Amino acid sequence: MSEDPTWSQKHAKRMVVVILSAGVSLWLLLLLPFDEPWNWLLVGLFLVLGAAFIGLLASFFLQQRDDYWHEQERDS
Repeated sequence: MSEDPTWSQKHAKRMVVVILSAGVSLWLLLLLPFDEPWNWLLVGLFLVLGAAFIGLLASFFLQQRDDYWHEQERDS
């Protein structure tokens, strides 16, 4: 694992917050009628949260890859 456990805890908390926020905004977007102009704000919010989630997920996978290669270097 990573040498700094707070890094992964901090990122895990951010991922949970982004997932829950995106879920709530998508839920509101699906349940409320789309004829209101503020629904476009919800669409924008959902897109921003989706991009943030993808960024955090990419960061997580890159950290896992780096940890794997550091372990491989230590073993050889």
